[in-house]
Amino acid sequence: MRWLETDFGLYALCPDSYVADWDGTEADATAADSAGKIVLPGHGDVLTLGGEPLPIAYLENVMTFVRWVAADDDQGLEQAVEAAVRSEDWQDLFEITLEGGYTLLDSAMGGSDVSESDVLRVDVPKGRYRVQSLLIAPSDDAEFQLDRLVSVIR
Repeated sequence: MRWLETDFGLYALCPDSYVADWDGTEADATAADSAGKIVLPGHGDVLTLGGEPLPIAYLENVMTFVRWVAADDDQGLEQAVEAAVRSEDWQDLFEITLEGGYTLLDSAMGGSDVSESDVLRVDVPKGRYRVQSLLIAPSDDAEFQLDRLVSVIR
């Protein structure tokens, strides 16, 4: 798993077409502790994740963002996330429209200042998604915050 870290605490799933223009203030109005959404005029919805400066990773096979709340390591985490997919405890947050390639970045950084080591690339098929959240504890001394995208078929 590749982890991304932030000093600010809020990540943004920025459309690749807008990264160079991202100035680091677009998500300032978001007060979400977990996941939020802003609209970027001309570029659509932007998913925000965070509230605290926690490391984050993305598991493409289950379309889930994983934030490291407390743990000594991430051993066995992928299996724990895959098992959590079947849980009925997911909390519905909101719906969002996404399409194409995105760059997950520290929302306070200007897009022109980020390097490949500062971002995660995320591809999301065009569609409408329900954002759901779940806190998992794969062991007695580990907690991870999950935020996943679930396709909404209309």
